[in-house]
Amino acid sequence: MKMKLLLNTVLTITLMVLCETSQLMAQETTSKPNPEPSVQAPAEGSEVPEENSEDPKWKKAEIRVIGDKKDLKRIPGSATIITKKFLEETRPMDNMEVLRRVPGANIRYQDPAGLTMNLGFRGVSGEVSRKVLVLEDGLFTSLNPYGEPEMYYTPSIERMERIEIVKGSGSILFGPSTIGGVVNFITRRPPKDPTLNIQTIGGENAFFSQMVGYGGTFGNTGFDVNVLRKQGDGFRANQGYFVNEANVKTIHQLNEKHNITTKLGFHQQESQATYVGLTTGMFQNNPKDNPAENDKRSIERYSFSIGHEWAVSEKTKLITRVYSAYTERNWARQNYSRNSRGSTMPTDTLATYDGEPFTSRNSDTIWMRGTNAHRDRTYKFAGIETKLQTEIETGSIKHEIDLGTRYHVDMAKVQLLNGPTTPDFVVYPNGVGSTPAVLLQSQTSLANSGELRDDERRSAKAVSVYLQDRIRLTEKFSIIPGVRYESFTQTRSINRARRDFDTVTFEYFSGTNPTVQLDKTATAKNQIVLPGFGTTLDFARNMTWFTGVHRGFSPPRYESAISPTAEDLVLKPERSWNYETGVRGDVTEYLSGQLVGYLLNFEDQIINSSAAGGNLGSRPVNAGRSIHRGVESNMTFDFGQFWKLNYLIPFDIIYTRTEAKSNQYTYNLGAWTKGDSNPFAHVDTNGNRLPYVSRDILTLSLGISSRSTGFYARIEWQFFSKQFHDLENSKTVTWYDTVGTTADSRTILNYAGIKSDVSGLDGEIPAYELVNANIGYKKDNWSLFLSGKNLQDRKYISSRLPEGIQPGPFRQINFGVTLQL
Repeated sequence: MKMKLLLNTVLTITLMVLCETSQLMAQETTSKPNPEPSVQAPAEGSEVPEENSEDPKWKKAEIRVIGDKKDLKRIPGSATIITKKFLEETRPMDNMEVLRRVPGANIRYQDPAGLTMNLGFRGVSGEVSRKVLVLEDGLFTSLNPYGEPEMYYTPSIERMERIEIVKGSGSILFGPSTIGGVVNFITRRPPKDPTLNIQTIGGENAFFSQMVGYGGTFGNTGFDVNVLRKQGDGFRANQGYFVNEANVKTIHQLNEKHNITTKLGFHQQESQATYVGLTTGMFQNNPKDNPAENDKRSIERYSFSIGHEWAVSEKTKLITRVYSAYTERNWARQNYSRNSRGSTMPTDTLATYDGEPFTSRNSDTIWMRGTNAHRDRTYKFAGIETKLQTEIETGSIKHEIDLGTRYHVDMAKVQLLNGPTTPDFVVYPNGVGSTPAVLLQSQTSLANSGELRDDERRSAKAVSVYLQDRIRLTEKFSIIPGVRYESFTQTRSINRARRDFDTVTFEYFSGTNPTVQLDKTATAKNQIVLPGFGTTLDFARNMTWFTGVHRGFSPPRYESAISPTAEDLVLKPERSWNYETGVRGDVTEYLSGQLVGYLLNFEDQIINSSAAGGNLGSRPVNAGRSIHRGVESNMTFDFGQFWKLNYLIPFDIIYTRTEAKSNQYTYNLGAWTKGDSNPFAHVDTNGNRLPYVSRDILTLSLGISSRSTGFYARIEWQFFSKQFHDLENSKTVTWYDTVGTTADSRTILNYAGIKSDVSGLDGEIPAYELVNANIGYKKDNWSLFLSGKNLQDRKYISSRLPEGIQPGPFRQINFGVTLQL
C-alpha cells in the first residue's frame, strides 16, 4: 500500500511537470535558469563558489563525456552529471553507493567494501560491469577492454571531482562495451593557487580513510598530487581490506596553442574477498558470518598517459593521447564442498559451517577444505588515440564535428595453481615413529603456492574509427548522425591445461583429469559498424526534447571466443539497438528534471548452447535475446527557491520502471537426444524477467543547505523491488525435500520453477529499502561531516552470486574532517 501511494505521487508530479512544460511551449518563459544541480538530473541548488578554484585555463585540457551543464542540451540521449557538491555532501564510501542513485542503474555487492563494481543499466547484466564502459578522465579502467572488461579495479570515489553517465546515442563516440552505457569518472584539475588538502574519515567496522593532496599552478605548469590510504574490517566477519593509492596529474602549457597533460597512477589493494556465500540458515542466524576466512585477493595497478592538445584555430582542436596500464590480480581461494544429495564430508575438511538449528538437509552445510587454488593473472594494455573537434558552416547550417581513431592492444597472462594440503604437525597414536602417522592441519594453514594446472597467454588488437556531426539546422533544432567502426582480433594461446575435455558437451571430464602441455593457439577476428542518430529540440528557454537510436556492442570474452582446445568458435560481438526519447531541463527556477522512455533490443547474446537448444552442453553461441523497456524520471523541487529563502531545500524524486524480459525459446536438447520425452524436462524461459533487475526503483531525498553559513543536511530513502536470481524465475520453498524425494518429482518441481530454499544458491532477491542521512558544516578552509548509511541496519540479500547469499552492506556511520591550507 505504501509503495502504491509513492508511485501514485511520482505519476502526479510527472503530470505537473508536463503541464508546466506545455505552458512553457505556449509562451517562452523569461525566468532565469536553475542554478547548477549536484546531480543533473536531479537538481540540488546552486554551487557555492570556491575560494581556491581551479585554474580555468586547465579546463580545456580534459576529456569529458558530457562537459558542463549547458552541454547537456547537446546530448541526444539521457545523461546524468554527479557533481562535486553532491559528492562532498554525501561522502560515499564506494562508487556503487552513489551510482545506484542514477536512473536506470542496477548494482549488487559481493565484497567487503564495494571494491568490485557490479553495475548495469536498463536491465543489462551488471556482472563485473562487463556491459558498461567505465572510464577515468576518458581512459579505460577495466582489465582488458577487448577481452576481459571486468572491473576488479575501480577508481576510488574519494579522488573524484564529478561523474558523468551517458546511456543514449552520445555514447557512439566511445567503445567498446557500450550496450549499458558510459560512465566517466573525472579527477581534480590543478588548482589555481598552491593548496594542501587533507581529508580524514573514520567510522564503524574499523573504517579509516586518509587522503592528502597538494597542487597548484606555477606559471604555465599546473600539477596535482594525491595519496590515499583506506582500510576496514568490512561488514562481514573475515573481510578485512586496505587500499593504497598515489596519483600525479600535470598540465603544461607550451604556448597559447599547445598543452601537454600527463597522468601517473598507482593502486594497491588487498582484501579477503571471496566467492563463498551463505546458506539460508547461516544468513538467518548470522548474516555477518563468512566461512572463507583464508581467501585473499591482491591487486596492483600502474597506469600512465600523456596527451597533447593543439588548438589549430579558434574552432578546431586536435587531441592526441598515448596511454597504458599494467594490473596484477592474484586471488587465493580455499576449496570447499557442500553436503549435496548423496555426498559425504571430504577427508581434508578443516572446518564445518551450517545453519544451526536448521541442519541435516541437503546443501545446508559448507565444508571448508585444506586445499586452495591460486588464480594469478597479469593484464596489460596500451593504445594511442587521436581526435579532431571542429566547427564549420555550410551556408546557414552549422556543423560540430568529432572525428577520431584509436589503436589499442591488450595482453594477459592467466595461470591457475592448485595448492596442496599443508600439514602443520604429525601425531603418532601408537608412539613416535610407529604407524599410523596422522597428519594434522590447522584451519588457517593453507598453501602459498601450488602445482601449475592452467597456463595461458591472451591478447587482443583493435582499431576504432568514429565520426559524429552535430548539424544545427536552426538555433533550436539539431540532428546528430554518427557512425563507429570497430575491428578487433583476439588470440588465446593455451600452453598447459587439463587433458580430458568433451568438445560436444563442452565440459571437462570428472574425476582425475591430468594436466598436460598443449601449446595450442587460435585467433578470432571480428569487425562491426555501429550507426547512431539523434535529435535535440530546445522547445522552451531551458527545456530540451531529445531522441536517439544507436547500435551498442560488447566483444566476446577470450574464454568465449576461443575454446579450451584452441578452437575459434566464430562468435559475433553481442549487439543491441537502443531507442529512447525524453525531455530534460529547468521547468521553472525551482523545478527541474528529466523524463525518458526507452526500448533496448539486445541480441546475439553469448550464452551456453544448452540453454538455447543448440547443442548438448555449454558451448557458447550467439543465441541469447532480450527486450528491455522502461521509464526513467528524476525531478527536483526546491522549496527554498520557491519561497525565496536563504536556504536551498531540494526535494528529489528519482524513479525507474524496468521491464527486461527474455525473448528466446529454450528447450533441453540433451533430454530429447537421450530419448527423454518427459515434457517436464523442458523449461521455456521465453518472456521471463531477467535476473538481478528490480522492476521498480525509487529514491526520495530531502536536503537543506545554507547559502551563507555552510551548513547542510540530507536524508534519503531508497526502495528496490524484488529481483530474480535466475532466468527460470525460480521460487524457493521449505518443503522441497519432503516432496522431491524422487528424480521425477524433482523434475516436476523444477519445471514449475520451485527449488529448495536451503543452499542460498537459488530463489528470489526480496525487496528492500534503505535510509541514508548526512549532515555537515563547511567554513572557509575546513569542514566537519557525519554520514550514515543504512541507518536502520537492514539485513538484506544483495546477491546470490557468485556462490551463495551475499548480504548487502549493513549500517555504517562515519565522521570526517577536511582541511585546506
